Formats: sequence, C-alpha cells, structure tokens
Amino acid sequence: WLRMAEREAQALECRAFDRERLEAAIPELRALTRLAPDEFAPAMTAICASAGVALVFIPAVPRSQVSGAVKWLSPTKAMIGLSLLGRFEDRFWFTFFHELCHVLKHQKKLVFLDNEGGACDDADEAEADRFAADVLIPRGRLPELAFVRHTNEAVTAFASRIGVSPAIVVGRMQHEGWLPRSHLNGLKRRFMVKSHEQSE
Repeated sequence: WLRMAEREAQALECRAFDRERLEAAIPELRALTRLAPDEFAPAMTAICASAGVALVFIPAVPRSQVSGAVKWLSPTKAMIGLSLLGRFEDRFWFTFFHELCHVLKHQKKLVFLDNEGGACDDADEAEADRFAADVLIPRGRLPELAFVRHTNEAVTAFASRIGVSPAIVVGRMQHEGWLPRSHLNGLKRRFMVKSHEQSE
C-alpha cells in the first residue's frame, strides 16, 4: 500500500515545500469538511500541492489496517497518503489532519504509518492526535459541545456554528463519551474518494 502511495505521489506536480503556506491553509482545508467528496478532494489536493505536499487517496489493501501515511519523497516534497479505511468522514478528516501534523512538526527522515486502531504511545503520534482534534474542534468549544443535546438538529446547529461537518461533531462526542457510539451515526457520511489515477 505504501509503495502504491509513493508511486502516485511521485507523479503529482507540487511546488517546493512551504511550511508557512501550509499552516496558513489549515482554515481553508478545515472548511472543506462540509463539502461532498467530488468537491473537497480536488480542492484539498490542489491546496496541498501548492505547499509542497502530494496528497493521494489509495484504497485500503485487504487485511491491512493502514489509515494514513506520511513520507518525505525529497527534501522539498512530502507525501500524505490516505487509505479511506472505514470510509466514514469523521475518521477520514481526523486522519488527514493527523498526517498534516507529521508533515508540519516532525522529522523528515521518519516514515509515519498510522493504523485504524489509533495512535500508539509515541510522543509524535500523541501530538498528531491532539493537533487533529484541536483543528477540527478547538479546545475552547469543548465545554459547549459537552452540553449539546443528542439530536440531529442540535448537533447540526453546533457544527454550523463552528464551521465543520456534523459528522466531526458526532465523532468527537462519541470519542469523549458524551454520546453513545450507537447514536446519531446517520449524520456520518460514508464515501469513497477516487485516486488521481482512477480520476484520469
């Protein structure tokens, strides 16, 4: 799976890596969570490429638990690979921003291969988890989130106020134990994003 991601990423044209440009694009990338895959996929790919990151979507390999990966293909070009494992949008966006943290904050010589079971105890993985969680739902909004009513309408309204997909709100509430994992899953879209090669 990693080799397939590398091959596709190497074929993508990107500008030289620009950390400031990538950091500045985070709000724009976050806003894409509200769009459908055929809208957000090309937009996020273009934004990443403009900052030196080749973003590729590679279908999960059978029996593999890989959800995402980061590898530097050269000193000026990073790769983020997403497998779409599970295909639920809350997990997809958390994985993307988790991998983005590895690109922005961690050593270029390392390869980060993350599985669906969640991050290990490694400090880099823990930091990437915190980064993704805070980007999607800022810490300052958590007290408000803790008291959001368990209805489609209340969750959708909160998501609209903070500018993210309702699925991200449901996923965070479930993760924090504020909402049973069996509740409000109808707000989580399940989708497939085509790889660059599949789109051609």
